[in-house]
Amino acid sequence: DLDVIRLVAPTTDDARLGRVLAGSSGFVYYVSIAGITGTRTATAEHLAHAIPRIRRATDLPIAVGFGVRSPAQAATAAGIADAAVVASALIDTLAASLDAQGRAGPDTVSRVLDQVRGLAEGVRGAR
Repeated sequence: DLDVIRLVAPTTDDARLGRVLAGSSGFVYYVSIAGITGTRTATAEHLAHAIPRIRRATDLPIAVGFGVRSPAQAATAAGIADAAVVASALIDTLAASLDAQGRAGPDTVSRVLDQVRGLAEGVRGAR
């Protein structure tokens, strides 16, 4: 079975939220900022308002993505929601470690793993 992961955004009003959640399974992905991923960060105050509003409408776990780049931001997101999604920051680290031909450098894996370990430590600290 495949779950249908629907997106909820800061601009999703209550009427639309119900329709989005009715077709969701697995978890709900909360897009914490409007705009381009990796360019801004959601504040703890914003998440403290948005996540409980979604929780009142569903029993599904809630993951927060967009604007989550650092261990501290991942900790904030995971402390309020059920999960933090980090993508752009990992892609940036990976891209920065490639050579001119786009091949992984000798430290590519260790750089990405170090970043993931730091993110995981931040999330564990929030629990």
